[in-house]
Amino acid sequence: MARVEKTVGTSQGKRLYDLPLNRDEGTGFLILLIALMSLLAVLAIAASFTLSAMTERWTSGLENRITIEIPAEGTDGRILGRDEVTALSDRALQILKSTPSVHTAHMLDESELTALVKPWLGSGLSFSGIPLPSLIAVTLSDAENTDMRALEEKIISAIPQARIDTHETWLNDLLRFTKSLRLVSAILLVVIGITTATAVAGAIRSRMAVHAEEISLLHLMGASDNYISRQFQHNAFVLALRGSATGTAAGILTLLLIGWISGQMGANLLPEFHLGIANMLAIAALPFLAAALAALTSRQTVHRALKDMP
Repeated sequence: MARVEKTVGTSQGKRLYDLPLNRDEGTGFLILLIALMSLLAVLAIAASFTLSAMTERWTSGLENRITIEIPAEGTDGRILGRDEVTALSDRALQILKSTPSVHTAHMLDESELTALVKPWLGSGLSFSGIPLPSLIAVTLSDAENTDMRALEEKIISAIPQARIDTHETWLNDLLRFTKSLRLVSAILLVVIGITTATAVAGAIRSRMAVHAEEISLLHLMGASDNYISRQFQHNAFVLALRGSATGTAAGILTLLLIGWISGQMGANLLPEFHLGIANMLAIAALPFLAAALAALTSRQTVHRALKDMP
């Protein structure tokens, strides 16, 4: 059998195929489809990377941090003056500095408050004559081992109107939201893979129907199922590699364009588009993964079809 396969395989000189697969109709469409699927895959992977960067950026900024607000209103509803608010803030700072788990405690001054609200209220603000609350930014040495309830009770007992924000609720909501979006990206990648495999399988079955006579002739000449499947497998690998490489390149250009537009718009809420080494390796591996998927799908499809052929 090996001798017969060698004769069949070398009888075509430098040609890679005993079947004229490169001249089949629909080759260009299959390449285009795989390119589009690869483009969508690049965008889905980039979306997952961006969500990870956003989560890391926001959580790292709030890790081991709490905010204490001293409102400019007393428990009796009376508006407090700036000096009174400052006195209450100094009392809170004394409590915080005497707490071993507190690493730093800093009361924001007027310029820092202005910078904090500038994105929403615009520049050129003047707070003169306006009753303002006091904000104290607190950094904990280790939030997990800090008795937050005891710390809150100490602050509230000294300053009843004080409000303590641990950012836990907001942070948990953010994590749930980003995890949901990353799950959607993963599902999209799975759908893209299934769609690509289905398209390749359909193309292979169509080509086998077109070349049914040639396949039967190869069988009569002694070619094995593995030999015939390698014809389709190699062709599917090359076509998928070409299509996926084109789609991946288009996807990278799209990401660069999006990053440039985002930079021009000054979208500060989004992290700067940057591909790390792991990100680049993941995207660079996409054409080879698509080609391997196409080759495996082709092999399985051909073997199943050959079992049904006389």
